[in-house]
Amino acid sequence: MSQTTYQIGSHAQIDPDVTLGYEYPGWSRKLVIGEHAIIRSGTIIYAGTTIGKRFTCGHQVLIRAECEIGDRVVIFHKCTLEGRITIGRGVKIMAHCYIPSRTRIAELVFIGPGCTFLNAKKPMRDRGVGPIGATIEERVCIGGGVTIGPGVTIGRNSFIGAGSLVNKDVPPDTLAYGVPARFYPLPDDLKGGNIPELLLTGTDLWGGQVEDGAE
Repeated sequence: MSQTTYQIGSHAQIDPDVTLGYEYPGWSRKLVIGEHAIIRSGTIIYAGTTIGKRFTCGHQVLIRAECEIGDRVVIFHKCTLEGRITIGRGVKIMAHCYIPSRTRIAELVFIGPGCTFLNAKKPMRDRGVGPIGATIEERVCIGGGVTIGPGVTIGRNSFIGAGSLVNKDVPPDTLAYGVPARFYPLPDDLKGGNIPELLLTGTDLWGGQVEDGAE
């Protein structure tokens, strides 16, 4: 690992056995990570990705090239991000999630453990059609074990119940659950979207970010 392939801000905590700026054929841009990053052992992050400040990363995370990741993002253990993904500020992705290329995730989104996102409707059967990732709008909450189909948009503030299969667009401010997911009005206790202070602080019981009055 050479700093010719990556640049990282001050006050970083980097475990042993971490690979930063992994070189791939045709790479041309360094990996850039902001200040106060925490990156746990076994993680690999490719060159060509940009990550904001106060990034927290669990063990054995794979982040491939050309991702754009905002400030205060948390990605927990054994997640795979396949590259060319956009993730906004304050997103928290729990362990064992798979997110393919062309997925777009807006700010203050929570993604529960074991979620799978897809980006092809007819994989290996449809010539000339590139990947079509999902779009997750601001302050969406996605429960554990959810599968989200290719090209699906989940509207702002919506709440997706655990174990659901989401195969069509979800309107904003909607409760969706089931296989396939059906849509219902949000109950009062789920309205208003995710609470920012629950996503922006207190990221890890085992040595996470120090509280700093995040807004």
